[in-house]
Amino acid sequence: MRKTHTLQVYTMEKLPPLTALAAFDAFHRSGSVAGAARLLGRTHGAVSKQLHQLQDTAGVTLFRKNGLHLELTRPGLKFAQSVTRNMDDLRRAYTELRGPTDDKSVKLAISSTFAKQWAIPTIARFNNDHPEIEVMIRIVGPQGSRSLEDSVDLVLSWDRLLSSDIEHPDARSLGDVHMGVVLSADYPHRAEKTELRLQTIIHRRGNEAAWPKWSHLTGIRIAYDREITFDLLPLVFEAAERGMGAAIAPKFLIENELKTGRLIAPYNFHVFKDGLIVRPSSERPRLGAHAKIFFDWLVENAQLSADGFIDAKADSMPVAPSLLW
Repeated sequence: MRKTHTLQVYTMEKLPPLTALAAFDAFHRSGSVAGAARLLGRTHGAVSKQLHQLQDTAGVTLFRKNGLHLELTRPGLKFAQSVTRNMDDLRRAYTELRGPTDDKSVKLAISSTFAKQWAIPTIARFNNDHPEIEVMIRIVGPQGSRSLEDSVDLVLSWDRLLSSDIEHPDARSLGDVHMGVVLSADYPHRAEKTELRLQTIIHRRGNEAAWPKWSHLTGIRIAYDREITFDLLPLVFEAAERGMGAAIAPKFLIENELKTGRLIAPYNFHVFKDGLIVRPSSERPRLGAHAKIFFDWLVENAQLSADGFIDAKADSMPVAPSLLW
């Protein structure tokens, strides 16, 4: 009897264009169309078109309007998280495929607030010592800052309320982080020994857990009537300064406001020992020569002062980083 063989045909599910997925990934990381356009080096209109095409192709509502802002729906966020993980894997594999490069620049991933208050003055001092090495700042957005690992040499982080563990074996400390509740001097509140009573607390979107974590660590109960949320940390600080409520902030990012009395701290700051850290990115765990020079320089010259403020020697210099990447 003759045997018959069945030919199995495998088909692949059709995927959206890679450019559309890249735009979607950048939107998730940055939190806005404008931020995605900056990350990709494209126009606002081009990115917006790619996002709408992706939504039309999928046949699922990925975005919704929130005032003037565009935000992800629940299905959109779930898909974005998957896209970001896979884009990270793809970039990581491609970096390994290419092997070491002789790129003379050093790429640093940080938030925009951190860049303005700490990183730019610090890098200016580094440029003064090492003018031959270019440091490029990668601005990461509120939603993607914890997952962005692509195309950078070093990552700086400080928010130990958001991420209490420092797991990277090569992480080095740049000082203690002092975190506390701050509000304007004339904002109505009652600070008792174990309870703070006020009307409004202010969140940064994605970091709503900071308040209960701070309360747990300090033993101070927070009694409030309402809460408001902003996408960006500078808006949180400004809202607190303008008397809209209380915020949680690290000393070194609101140094001027505290020293001029525009913001006050009704309780002592909780200290996270060695909380400000610099580490190699997962993309480039083996630092190149220039990145190693910058890494060692930071550990030696960019420590926060003992009181949690930026060290006095970190004043602005006339030389600035040549590019925000």
